[in-house]
Amino acid sequence: MPETLHFCADVHLGKLARLLRMLGFDTVYNNDFSKEALYKIATREQRVLLSKSDCYSHFSDVIFYRIKSGDSLEQLKDVIQHFNLWDSFDPFSRCLYCNEILQKTEKEKLENELLPKTKNDFSEFWKCPSCKRIYWKGSHYERMMKTIQDLENHL
Repeated sequence: MPETLHFCADVHLGKLARLLRMLGFDTVYNNDFSKEALYKIATREQRVLLSKSDCYSHFSDVIFYRIKSGDSLEQLKDVIQHFNLWDSFDPFSRCLYCNEILQKTEKEKLENELLPKTKNDFSEFWKCPSCKRIYWKGSHYERMMKTIQDLENHL
């Protein structure tokens, strides 16, 4: 198994993909990937293929892990535990939507893109170089930090 794990998630695992990205894990996901496309990505890029279906289990050239739970947080805990990822977290380093590495960006460069309250209340920003989404440590960040702390309490 590769030292650094990269994942790809099937159509039924969008929330899990976002949670893995939140923790900094490179996770390919698109809700319209066919099973064949997902399999090709997993083999070509040596990614762990995550799926709720057993249809990939007979392929010997792909690392496959079957997700059993229907709850995204339970799925995340299961993946973290199975692959022993506790020490590999790099929270908030990836775009939750497109998986790109976020770039810290000076507030001045974003002035025209920020809402007035966001501009006044926050000073640190990150921007996705691909989809151009902007991130800051607002209420979403606080909720995600609580999720991460809850996960770490399961050590």
